[in-house]
Amino acid sequence: MICPYCNKEMKKGILSGDGRSIVSWKEGDKKANFWDKIGGVCNVDAMKYTLATFSAEAHYCPDCKKMIIDTDIG
Repeated sequence: MICPYCNKEMKKGILSGDGRSIVSWKEGDKKANFWDKIGGVCNVDAMKYTLATFSAEAHYCPDCKKMIIDTDIG
């Protein structure tokens, strides 16, 4: 996916969290694991935490620090 802000290629990954720990984004097809979160390399600090778990595919632009998440709300 091309970033609509800078026109560079975005990275595809997984946005995940369990309501008890920090929300994370990890490049690729797998959620961040315990060691990723301990290392702090994939933590998303802007997220608000709830008691519900979630996982969503997201594209991230490291240059603009923007994330795009596809949704289907019905």
